[in-house]
Amino acid sequence: MKKVTTTKIGGGADYAKVSDRLLEFRKDCPRGSITTEPVLIEGKLSHFIATVIKDRADEYSAQATGTGFLYEEKGKKALEKVETIAIGRALANIGYAAGGEIASSEEMERFLEDKEIKLFEKIESITDKEELRTLYANNKGAGSNVLAKITERAKELDENS
Repeated sequence: MKKVTTTKIGGGADYAKVSDRLLEFRKDCPRGSITTEPVLIEGKLSHFIATVIKDRADEYSAQATGTGFLYEEKGKKALEKVETIAIGRALANIGYAAGGEIASSEEMERFLEDKEIKLFEKIESITDKEELRTLYANNKGAGSNVLAKITERAKELDENS
């Protein structure tokens, strides 16, 4: 496993950026290749599969794949982000990772954004302060945006009671 430059995400583990994995791969494997393939299901883009080959001139060369799923098309460059995730996973599977982490920093940032959006939706739906306290207790490490939203919702509940 080749350790590459990492970034700490969400106060948790260190994750490598796909661009850093790619840079190391290109340095180590000048005859390597990376290909991606979009996969359609029922006429809609479902996911990308990336294939990494260390030496395309060697029929026995190490190779690996990675997949990035498109859950929802949201935001700019959603397709490119999913393709990048697939490439990052393929590079990790062939040995370009952050101490064994398969997910890339881009993938973890997207995961945390999605988690925050779901928490915001949950906070908005809460009508009972006790339930809000429980949510707070279970999500203390969720970040300042979530804690601010919980505080805002608590004030709204106070005003409406």
